[in-house]
Amino acid sequence: MCSIGMDIEGFKNKGCYLLFNLNVILYSGRMHITENTIVTMRYIVEDVSRNLLDDTYANTPIKFKMGQGDFPKGLENQMMGLKSGQSKVVHVLAEEGYGKRKKELILKVSRHELPSDIEIKVGSRIRRYETIFESELFTVQGYIGDWVYLDRNHPYAGLDLNYKIHIVDVDTDW
Repeated sequence: MCSIGMDIEGFKNKGCYLLFNLNVILYSGRMHITENTIVTMRYIVEDVSRNLLDDTYANTPIKFKMGQGDFPKGLENQMMGLKSGQSKVVHVLAEEGYGKRKKELILKVSRHELPSDIEIKVGSRIRRYETIFESELFTVQGYIGDWVYLDRNHPYAGLDLNYKIHIVDVDTDW
């Protein structure tokens, strides 16, 4: 009798080889990533020195619509054509990722202009709300006396990145 736990030789010896090949054909017919497909994936992001920047493997996989700007264009371009179950290591240059760092996005503000209930320390994130629906996220870059330097660049701006991605699912709707 044929069973799922058998090795390839067991399949051949028991006349299950055709069934095994049929499963491979069905498995290879999965949908591939194109513009506007719904992609569910896990990923690890490191800089070129192999410092871990983000890791989604411990959490629920990320689900997004391809081509909507949720990820850098340099990553999305290299994901095109992948199918569920596939993994890939992708190198994304800063220019194709989050861009170069821009000095004009670093602001110098008085500590008194910031809410008194937040701790000001290098690396902490501060969100400034323009309206209920609009906000800007800053990273505290440093401080000297009463002056605090806030950086509005994306934290990965200026970095070449290595993504280790695993495609969990590709679909046409949520």
